Amino acid sequence: MFKSLNRIRAAFARASRRRRTTRELNELPPEIRKDIGWPETAQDNEIRLPF
Repeated sequence: MFKSLNRIRAAFARASRRRRTTRELNELPPEIRKDIGWPETAQDNEIRLPF
């Protein structure tokens, strides 16, 4: 049971880090986003949580 709970907690933590990173990258100026290859539009087909 604890292994399952730990996996769920870890999945939430990864999703939270991914959202935070995406938000920070989206806040960069357009010139920098273009230089690093970050797409202009968000990928809406991404699954929010892995379960």
